[in-house]
Amino acid sequence: MKAKTFVSLLILMAIAVTGAFAQESIVGLWKQVDDKTGKPTSLVYIYEFQGKLFGRMIASYADDGTIGDTILTQKDKADKLAGDPPFCGLDYVYNLEMKGKEYRGGITDPRDAKEYDCRVWKEGNKLIVRGQLKGLGFLGKNQTWVVASPADLPAGFQMPDPKTFVPVIPKKK
Repeated sequence: MKAKTFVSLLILMAIAVTGAFAQESIVGLWKQVDDKTGKPTSLVYIYEFQGKLFGRMIASYADDGTIGDTILTQKDKADKLAGDPPFCGLDYVYNLEMKGKEYRGGITDPRDAKEYDCRVWKEGNKLIVRGQLKGLGFLGKNQTWVVASPADLPAGFQMPDPKTFVPVIPKKK
């Protein structure tokens, strides 16, 4: 009887330890915030595709703090990227895979088409997104993203189903 209780206790401890070290999912809607002004710049949906994570811009904010463009209207173009794709709908965070306690992959700045290594990790309800020069991890910049809610989307906005998203990695012209 004691052996059975001991084994059960070991199993419960293993489950608790595994759960404590499990990485929380970062899949969902996030608000990108400019680190200099503190104002939101875009809404990004992190989604999974074939075992990797991608970040698609869903909406962008105008200077006055209102939503200026969305994945449904796609007015503003990333003219430094091949094909001049719209900003909204762009998968500019890509190929994120879990490495230890963080995700690693790539990120493209859609304004100038520069590509960076990307590290992403969660701190509480915030997402830290670090773009760094390829191969030079000590040279980079962190951005803090916060959890977004449906209230952050424009009235009447119908969010596309992320299960239908197929990533398209942006390319420089």
